[in-house]
Order: sequence, then structure tokens, then C-alpha cells
Amino acid sequence: MTSEKVSRSPGPGAANSLKIIPLGGLGEIGKNTMALMYGNDMILVDAGLGFPSEDMLGVDIVLPDISFLKEHQSKLRGLAITHGHEDHIGGVPYLLRDVDVPVIYGPALALGLLEEKLKDVGLQERTTMRTVRPRQQARMGCFTVTFIRATHSIADSFSLIIKTPIGTIVHTGDFKFDFTPVDGELYDIASLTSAAEEDGILLLMSDSTNTERDGYTPSEKTVWKKLDEVFANAKKRIIVTTFASNVHRMRQIMQAAMKYERKVAILGRSMLNLAGIARELGYMNFPDGLLVKIDEMNRLPHDKVVIMTTGSQGEPLSALTRIARNEHKQVKIVPGDTVIVSATPIPGNERSIANTINLLFVRGADVIYGRDAGVHVSGHACREEQKLMINLCKPKFFMPVHGEYRMLVKHCELATDCGVAAENTFVMDNGDILELFRDRGQKIGRVKSGVILIDNNTAWPIDHQTVLDRQLLAEDGVVNIALTISTDKKVLIGPDISIRGLILPRGVSAEEFLDQLKQDIERILDKDPAVEKLGGIDLKNYLLGAINKHFFESMKSQPLVQLLLNEVALREEPCHSVPPLTPP
Repeated sequence: MTSEKVSRSPGPGAANSLKIIPLGGLGEIGKNTMALMYGNDMILVDAGLGFPSEDMLGVDIVLPDISFLKEHQSKLRGLAITHGHEDHIGGVPYLLRDVDVPVIYGPALALGLLEEKLKDVGLQERTTMRTVRPRQQARMGCFTVTFIRATHSIADSFSLIIKTPIGTIVHTGDFKFDFTPVDGELYDIASLTSAAEEDGILLLMSDSTNTERDGYTPSEKTVWKKLDEVFANAKKRIIVTTFASNVHRMRQIMQAAMKYERKVAILGRSMLNLAGIARELGYMNFPDGLLVKIDEMNRLPHDKVVIMTTGSQGEPLSALTRIARNEHKQVKIVPGDTVIVSATPIPGNERSIANTINLLFVRGADVIYGRDAGVHVSGHACREEQKLMINLCKPKFFMPVHGEYRMLVKHCELATDCGVAAENTFVMDNGDILELFRDRGQKIGRVKSGVILIDNNTAWPIDHQTVLDRQLLAEDGVVNIALTISTDKKVLIGPDISIRGLILPRGVSAEEFLDQLKQDIERILDKDPAVEKLGGIDLKNYLLGAINKHFFESMKSQPLVQLLLNEVALREEPCHSVPPLTPP
């Protein structure tokens, strides 16, 4: 089903249906963006960004395609934010450039972070932001959203209870059940069970990230014991990397620094901004003298220093990666430094993180990392907690969210084990439309979806073909061909060929390879009957296809082939008779 079909007037039975349309966050980790539509009203839950995989060369940010929202923005009544992680709020500035969002509701910390982002790009006047408190309701069109306290790896997280004209749905956001949270804010199970008992839960959309992990996710407080042990035994500097938005972890690191009389320097603008906003809003408390600038830190004894830095995912330009490569101007690893990697890899980042850790070891650091090191716990529910969520809600329909495809499948199996009818569970892809009625649900088609690739150095998206060309360049090299031919396909000049980055067949010199390629091109022009009927761009594309086929069949490679083809028409000059010379 196309997006145009969604916008038509509802047919028989469709007027009382709710449409759930994920634009990001399904089949992947990141760019969580969910649209809910009933009649002429639509709301969004989160608007996040994703991070590029290693093969997305030159790409800094991955965003969901929002073509559907552009087409239907007249129906958009508001955006509900669950928490302040980048994969839930990082796409908002890009969304506001193209879509009118009348109001954004969310927790204080998330909106504080978002306000800074919008100021940076001059979009703070494009919408109205309203802070919500636990159990507060927000009315957006025909939807009433109640924000209830959730426990996660960032402070001030919410799950959503959304009342619609056909029933109540629950969107968990990112969650786990932490019964000893460091900030004392417990998950609001009472509101969840109350909604389930009063009206029943029509649909549960639940976080699937840790569906493959049995048991329960440990409490954030368990990290303190290991951090305390590391701080007690460290002889030189302590460098800690974690997610820039992990307020709870930053808070514990600062507490440990104060206990062992160390000063704290923060590397990374996002982490420094978060510390300031979290302190201003009361989510973090520390004395004025605790934080020091990098210049001041370098004058302190090494056993009196803690450095908190970004780079927990091996990002190429992050502070920790530059430190590991010995490219940071102000911080160099000294043998005996202790580096704590207090995070787990986002799928796809494993190799980058491993490379960074290897370099830190090479420079003499003692690196503490990995799931069994005790310096990190997940912010997402494991299987037993997911079962608890399903049993608390007792939903009629179940739709897993926030996870790669296998996680979504496993989560649906878990829901079936907990009593949800198998036919009432829905594994969705980004762009799929789930249509719900009071008594039934079904997939009814798709809207346009996909990704938008962003290079932070430009003001416009990167074309997908550009990324593909970069991949070909990196993997198989480049071939440049310049050729001038006549309209009757005779070679006039060239072909002039240059190659870069190609691995030639064994025993074949570059000269032999180029001669053979020239002969092949000339043979195509002279012998291939299809060439006679072609000209201009059609001829160029045909030649490119033939050349690409030649490389694949002869070398099993696909270099980037660039062809400069000049086709000229030769004219016969008229022969003018010259009168004979006459003697004087």
C-alpha cells in the first residue's frame, strides 16, 4: 500500500481503525520513529537517528525517510518523546526542517538536551516544547498520552499509555525493571496494571533489544562495586568512556572521583553539555571544584585525575579514538593509565571498538572492558522482564519494537508463550502499516520508507549512489577511460585508460592488462551489433555495462568505472577546383 492510499478517505470499516506506521527502529538498533494515525489525527512517538555501519564511508548520521510525514503533516498533532537518547531525539532537528510539528511533549532532561540541539541550528522557534511529569497527560488530537516513569540507562525516562478511540495501547520506550535504581525512581508498575485492569490493553509495543538474553538485567547499582574497586587500585590516571547521555553512570563516576579525591575533566562537547543540563535540572549534583579544564588537568598529579570521554562506540572522530591513535593534542596515554570502557557495542560497531581497545593496550594502558568486567549493565530488559511486561499488560495484540529482525521474531515467540494468540503478534518492518480494530488487526501494506544519509560537513543529504561509489572505490579501485569515437563507431582518439587500486591477475603486468582492455573496448565498438543503433547516453551506458561485465567475469571484481565518451560527427569538406596558372 502506498502512502497515497493511506491519505484517502477511509473506506467501509476503516473510519474506526488505528494505523501504526513505524518509520525507523524496526529490524535495526536506532532511528526510532513511530507514527500513529486515526482518521485525520496523527502523532509521533520519538524521532531518532542511527549511526552508520563501517561500509557507509563518509556518512556521519543515518535518518529515517520522512516522506510519509511530509505528505501528511496537516494531520500531525504532536510528538511524544520517551527519553533523551540520540536514537530517540537526534532526528528532531532534521524533522523540523521539513515538517511542522506543533508541539513536542517529553521529560525535562530530554527536552533540555533537545533545546540545545535546536538552538545550534536555529530551529528553536519551529515548535513548542512542553515538559511533562510522571503520570501527566497530554492531549494531541484524538489521542491522550499518559507519561509514566520507566527505568532505563538515562534519567527521566518514560513509557507511554496512549488512549485512542478504539482502545488503549502501551509503548514501553526503552526500559528495564530496576528495583534499586541509583536515582530512586522506580518503574511505575501501578499505572501500567491500572490501565490493564480498567480498560484492557489493546496493543503492547515493547522494547526487544535483549530478547536473546535470559534472566534479568542487573541493576545500575551493581556497577558501583566494580567502579569503586578500580578507583581504589588505579595508580595513575583513570579514563572512562561511556554513552554521553548516561547520566546515572556519569553520576557514579563523579561520586567515585570525589571519594578518592580526584578531579574530573570531560572530553566531548555532548558529554559536557549533558553534565551541565543534568546538574541544572537536579539529576546530578557535584561541587563546583570537581570539574577542571584539560589544561588544568595536565598540571595535576596523574593519581589525582579522572577523564570522562566520548568514544564508547569507537567513533573515528571521538576523543577516545584520537587518544588511542595518539592523535589527541592534549591527552596522551601514559603506561599505567587505566581505561574503563563502560558500554556495550551497538550492533555493527564491534570492530571499531575492538580496534580502539587494541591501540590502548599497545600504548601501555590497562583496559577494563566487556560484558563480564562489571563496569557496565544494559538499560534494556532481558527475557524475564519482558515476560513480566507482557503479563502486566495482558495485551490483545503484540508488536515488538526497538530491535533487529531476529530480536523481533524471538520477542513475538515470547509473547505467544505468555498467552498472546500467535495470529495477534506482528513482526513489522519500517514502512509497514498495521491496521487495528477493536477485535482484529492486520498488515495492510506499506508507505515509503528507507534512510537518509547525512555528512555533517554538508548541508544536504548524501546520495545513496555516492555511498555505493565510495564502497566500490574502497574495495575494488577505480578505472578511468577517455574515448573519442565517430558517429559510425570508429575510434578516433584513445581509449586512454588509467587504473588505481586494482589487484591485477597473477602474472599480468599493468601494460598487458591495459592493452587487453583497449582491445576489448575496440572489439565491442567494431563487432557488437547492438552498438550500431545506440548513441549519446544510451551508448555510454551500454559500454559501461559491457566493461563492468568484463571485470566481473575476468577478475570477479567491480571497480568504479568512469567513462568519458565523446562522440563526434565527421564532415566531408567540399573540394573546390583551382584554376590553372596562366603565364603572364
